[in-house]
Amino acid sequence: MKAIEVVTLTKVEGANLNSNGTEGVISVLKKVRDPVDGREYVRVSGQSVKYHLRQILKELGWELSQIYPRSEGGQKVIVSAGEPYKYIDDDLFGYMIAKKIEGKNATLRRTSVVRTNGMISIFPYQEDRDFGVRYDPTGDQHNIYETEITTNVMRGNYFIELDRLGVFVEGLEVPKLNPGEYSLEVISVKDVTGREVTLYVLPREEREKRLKALLTAIMEYHGGAKLSNFFTKVYPEVMMLVKLKRKIPVVGDSLRVKEGYIDGKMIIDVERIREAIETFSDNVEEAYIGLFKSKFANVDELEGTFENLEKVRIVSMKELRKVIEEISLGE
Repeated sequence: MKAIEVVTLTKVEGANLNSNGTEGVISVLKKVRDPVDGREYVRVSGQSVKYHLRQILKELGWELSQIYPRSEGGQKVIVSAGEPYKYIDDDLFGYMIAKKIEGKNATLRRTSVVRTNGMISIFPYQEDRDFGVRYDPTGDQHNIYETEITTNVMRGNYFIELDRLGVFVEGLEVPKLNPGEYSLEVISVKDVTGREVTLYVLPREEREKRLKALLTAIMEYHGGAKLSNFFTKVYPEVMMLVKLKRKIPVVGDSLRVKEGYIDGKMIIDVERIREAIETFSDNVEEAYIGLFKSKFANVDELEGTFENLEKVRIVSMKELRKVIEEISLGE
């Protein structure tokens, strides 16, 4: 198993999860325009999602890398400690930091092990706004303002490179380390150019612990802008977890719901999922589709579609939590 792809769907109500600044007196949502239909879709940036995942990891008891300002090249920059062997967020989300290594200036950079485009709405923005007034108690100089909000289904995409989780390249990502101080295994390998490089590898138990924590954070995801006035739950109603033999995402945007409700329940677009899984079946080691079954009208269709495909399991969200608790890095 080389990677895990996670795709989620979550319904939000009357929310402004990621503001894109203000236009006059209007606090606008972050949006992107689809050139095919010409309509705008609501976004939550990858940076925002990673920030809230960090906060959830902290709530789960993990110590996070200290973020602090420093001067580089005459400019003030905000950087982390850049110590992925100590801090889970430096490991998962990467960094770029200038350091002195053996008396020489060097830049250490770690590309994020967790790739995400944040979230994007399934349905177009409907021009909903909340109108507000800040009253002046001493006169009539009231401040009028508006906030763009959306009730929508948001899709989140994550791609986790398992062979890099808890594995650090000397000279590129970390300086020369004392392996015994951090219980690191030292491995020498050749890179794609044939050059020998040194890898520091955390114990398998620690790597799997970090993976479980990340998946739990995605399942329990919560956070966003303006929640004091536009509170909504943000954890997913559906979460697909796909174990991959190669680093090629399979599901992508194939997880979605159709327009309309049946008895107040959403309708999963089963055919899109089936086509994606069957097309890239050779790359799928195992897949789980976890969902709150009471919220969807066509669970029977979903289960019937995959009943003869052993590598795909339809489970409740409670059962998926158990899968996450028992997940391993594989071979």
